Amino acid sequence: WLSGGLSINTATLISSPGAATKVISAAQVSNAITVEAWVKPANTTQKGPARFATISADPNNRNVTLSQGLWGDQPGNLFNARLRTTSTNANGQPELSTAAGTLTTQLTHVVYTRDAAGTAKIYVNGVESASMSLTGDFSTWNTAYRLGLANELTADRPWLGELYLVAMYGKALSQAEVNQNFDAGALAGSNQMPV
Repeated sequence: WLSGGLSINTATLISSPGAATKVISAAQVSNAITVEAWVKPANTTQKGPARFATISADPNNRNVTLSQGLWGDQPGNLFNARLRTTSTNANGQPELSTAAGTLTTQLTHVVYTRDAAGTAKIYVNGVESASMSLTGDFSTWNTAYRLGLANELTADRPWLGELYLVAMYGKALSQAEVNQNFDAGALAGSNQMPV
């Protein structure tokens, strides 16, 4: 444990004991989602993609995942988001990634949003860094999937680093809301300021 955060320094899995019912239900009603995190990656070479936060079953079946890097010879220094809709496959592909180099080892605020109209975005430190049209709805979401942090639910996509906040919303945060959360900092609500 860190002051205001959690250091993941060996492959581990933090998961809900059962289905992430509240988030899944809210997102299915709104057909919108936000995954927000304050992260400090241990390095820029993690791949897999290495999961910050996921609602999934295994490496090929998910509702939503926010992660670091891609796979194989592809870059590890970017943010990646996958979202299952009626227009994507069970793995949430096609996926949305930021450009190589947008992920560093600095404390970073990353937000993935997808609104009901089908616009998906990734914000890095309050700046929109990637976007795409991602049509369809969430009717194909699996209501039994659990929430996992720092790994896939099968424990084979580990992520190392520091987590200061992970939040999920059954709505797409606006640019103004993303900026408000970024300005509040990683330790909002505590007596400490982010590093």
